[in-house]
Amino acid sequence: MVKSTMQMLLRCIARVGLLSAGASLVMLLARLIRGMQERRRTSLVCDQHLWQVPGGTCLHNRYNPLLLKVHIGSCIRKWTDDYLRERLKDTKISVHVSETPFLNFENKNFTYQVLQFDAFLDQLQQSTGSRFLYYRSQHSQRKKPSSLEVLALSEDFSLPPDLLMPFEIHSTVLRIASTGLCMWLHYDVCDNFLCCIRGRKRVVLFHPDDIGRLYISGSSSALGSRLLGKVADLEELWAEFPLAKAAWNRRREIELLAGDVLFLPAFWPHCTEALPHGPDKASISVNMFVLHPETMALHDPKDIWANRELLPAQEATKVFEEKVLPSLSKLPAVSRSFYCKKLAVQLENLASLQVPDSNDANEA
Repeated sequence: MVKSTMQMLLRCIARVGLLSAGASLVMLLARLIRGMQERRRTSLVCDQHLWQVPGGTCLHNRYNPLLLKVHIGSCIRKWTDDYLRERLKDTKISVHVSETPFLNFENKNFTYQVLQFDAFLDQLQQSTGSRFLYYRSQHSQRKKPSSLEVLALSEDFSLPPDLLMPFEIHSTVLRIASTGLCMWLHYDVCDNFLCCIRGRKRVVLFHPDDIGRLYISGSSSALGSRLLGKVADLEELWAEFPLAKAAWNRRREIELLAGDVLFLPAFWPHCTEALPHGPDKASISVNMFVLHPETMALHDPKDIWANRELLPAQEATKVFEEKVLPSLSKLPAVSRSFYCKKLAVQLENLASLQVPDSNDANEA
């Protein structure tokens, strides 16, 4: 960024001799502003001191992603394979296993295998790139959300208390994946701190306004993780999913390094890729899902994965699918089209009511 800014300055300075000082200054400022705007479209803001704000008010009122540089505990240096083996020993875990790195929840292009943790690490590190493994921690009591305490790892990981106020922690999830593995496009109903512990992680995010262009059913997309494939394959993808191209052109991307924390508000569709990082073939991260004060009472108490729709949305969806759609389908084509469009206008008006404005200095 510094290099490109200097180049911009030099080009402007070269023209000072041809223009008046005032005009040159205007041109310089205009170019700098345009350059900053272009970068803000595809990057996230890093505020190293955000967590020090008392009460964390800047986060619980925030509706855009934010990259944070905060201390997350001793896990960054301690979570080697040997250390994890010692802690988890013979623990049996459920692992996603796939012959392709591009996981897709809709067509289930993976199988579940129960492995001992040490066997899982061995297979992951010995992988030749033809078999991809992914582990998402679960609570030993399957009806409870994941917690690092169950894995005896909670003492190694923490987020600054001020950063978490006034959230309530829903779950803390350990994720370990083969290098190259791509997680399918989905959204969560909880705010989320995605913490990179080992390796590098590419995160592609879409604004909630693009939900209608991402072919999402439930909380997962039919696109799977194919968006993270080769650029040359995207045109084929657009032919199959034409609406997604416009959303892709407005995407936001970031690469997380070990120690980075991404604050990801609820309802932002996203997919991730475990990037190569030397000989180590394990990508390790922790998700801390938190409940937002405004929606805390609306969450489904049976939601252990942070992906069940909020209770009023569940009720509305049920009525829509069981009553509204069958009633509209009884109408002739012309009148059906009219009433669908009329209802769509009402929904659009409701959607635009009191939408929070987060266009502040830290907006992504």
